[in-house]
Amino acid sequence: MSGDVLTAMLQRRGGRAPYVPVVGALAAELGQVPLDVYASDAQAQAVALAQTVQAMHADAATVGVGTDPAVGCDVLPRLRPLLAGQALAAVVAGPDVAAVRAYCESGAQVLFVVTAELSPRLKTLANAARFYDVPTILVDLEAEDAAAVAAAHGLSGAIVANPTGEEAGIVGGGLTTDHVAQPGSVPSPPRGDGFFWSFAGELPTGISPEDLAVLGAALTA
Repeated sequence: MSGDVLTAMLQRRGGRAPYVPVVGALAAELGQVPLDVYASDAQAQAVALAQTVQAMHADAATVGVGTDPAVGCDVLPRLRPLLAGQALAAVVAGPDVAAVRAYCESGAQVLFVVTAELSPRLKTLANAARFYDVPTILVDLEAEDAAAVAAAHGLSGAIVANPTGEEAGIVGGGLTTDHVAQPGSVPSPPRGDGFFWSFAGELPTGISPEDLAVLGAALTA
């Protein structure tokens, strides 16, 4: 799925629900790369992440988990030729406006902002990404209504654990690790547009790659 197609889906222009899990340490584990090397070596992260997202049938690769943005921005151009059509997403820790601008200029097509710090800088961050026409997705597992928090700060949407389909903006979520072992238990999407499949936060390590492949194939069929 190209970045343009993914962005179109996220911006409520139809199509099936994309599958965009936030992957970091799991890619290092499956790629047999030490986590410190994954976080500091752009080529190692690009190779491990490309292999993982393709095996999972994910629609986007999430660059930058646990990674300095300077390294993450180097991962993006290295990753693109290794992918089989997946979009490029970047993961930003905190309301880091400089990192958002750098990732957008390096080719990120979606931004995941992982933070519980609800500062005015989130609005500045959202405005900076909007200049590049890049959607911003809040990942705040402490917020009771992350989608409402995202909307109040001008972000495009949020990941929530149990989406109802009534949330403001783009909403992601709906998956747990139980669904990995039992892909047939995945519910129907809560709405027909502005939704993507994901897990609540980063996908943890220790999950069978074979089970991940079965789930991904089912979600992207």
